Amino acid sequence: MKRCIIKFLTLIIILCALMSFAPVSYAEDVTDEKTTTEYPETTEYPDEPWRTPDTVGEAQIVMDASTGQILYQKNAYQKMYPASITKIMTSLLAVEYGDFEDTIVMSENAVYGIEPGSSNIALDVGEEISFEDAMYAVLLVSANEAAWAVAEEIAGSLEHFAIMMNEKAEELGCINTHFVNSHGLHDEDHYTCPYDMALITQEALKYDKFREITATTHYIIPPTNLEEEERNLWQNNKLIMGDSYLYYDYCEGGKTGFTDEARGTFVAWAKKDDMELIFVTMGNYPTRTSYTDARAMFEYCFNNYSYATPLTDYSFSEEDIQAAEAALNDYFDGENAGKLQLNVDTETAFLIKNDTEDEIVIEYSASNIDEDSKQAGDLTVSDNDGNVYMTFPVTYSGYAYKPYPTTESPDGSQESMTTGETQTTNSPFNIYVLIAIISTVIIAFAILCIVLLKKRK
Repeated sequence: MKRCIIKFLTLIIILCALMSFAPVSYAEDVTDEKTTTEYPETTEYPDEPWRTPDTVGEAQIVMDASTGQILYQKNAYQKMYPASITKIMTSLLAVEYGDFEDTIVMSENAVYGIEPGSSNIALDVGEEISFEDAMYAVLLVSANEAAWAVAEEIAGSLEHFAIMMNEKAEELGCINTHFVNSHGLHDEDHYTCPYDMALITQEALKYDKFREITATTHYIIPPTNLEEEERNLWQNNKLIMGDSYLYYDYCEGGKTGFTDEARGTFVAWAKKDDMELIFVTMGNYPTRTSYTDARAMFEYCFNNYSYATPLTDYSFSEEDIQAAEAALNDYFDGENAGKLQLNVDTETAFLIKNDTEDEIVIEYSASNIDEDSKQAGDLTVSDNDGNVYMTFPVTYSGYAYKPYPTTESPDGSQESMTTGETQTTNSPFNIYVLIAIISTVIIAFAILCIVLLKKRK
């Protein structure tokens, strides 16, 4: 009897050991775990509402969806792995180039090319699904095979679609992004940063179809040619799920992501009154802190910022105009024959901290000159602590270029009246040519004299 018990306990121990080493693969975090004391937590300061929350994510940004103004950033330009928030770029190209009434036929590559165990809706090779249904699968439950199929439908292959993704990223001004797939499963060469993801999301939000899908909490894919049952899709984004303890009333939509390498990634957008903000976080663990970080930063920004137009009555000083003229003269290597005027957008409203309009600092810099766009520097608006609110391009008009006047020196050279720089001409009377001629004559005369003397001897 004792031997049986010992054998049984030994078997249990071996099984437990084997289970503890079983590999686990994730493509999307869908947990709804509650608080724990083992990991860092989002910290807010309700008694000090002006104080920025302490967030968990490694790299984050809050951007105004309408102006692109950055209200908060933490390592926002750092290279990070995006996981499934990649699908925001996939969706942007889908709403730009895809036909939502088309039918997609699932390929073998799309079905079997994704990582086993990663997020999917069990589509099979040869299965027919509408483009629209595939997009709901992509954005609600992060179906990787559907994202691959959408890429093939638009570009013919995943590789060509990745080229389109990178071209779009460059067009939008992304600075640290390179995509190799449409789904976001890990690849060392597949990366982005919070700033770039905010730019991509800002562009995607211009499309009503994208907003419609990401705001949906439940969607049903009808039976297909290979599946008799309906597929029920429930939104992964807990901020818009009313039955979740993570629900946030002002959130309009978002996209979650998770891989072992990326940890938790999350993009969300929320609107309160006339202010719409985009929040991006990357490198969150535990993953639920993606949601608590988002809620905390949305609340902080909604409560501490308001729109204002502090440039309404702004005018450039005479010193600004002189600085711009000097910069333009240096750029064109000439001088202004006209009457220079500087222009800047004074009507655009942007967000500033509440009750600080009297503390605004406005500075003009003439260091950024561009002939094509007629730009003559930038106007930066910041607070007393040097935190920049917005930077506006300054354009110029009335600049009429003419070369610096010159005077001719007695030696045939031309000297700039403005710079004093000497410019040698090709005049035959150049002093150096004259010296060379005289030297040659003297040498020739000396040689002739020597020859005559030798003959006399």
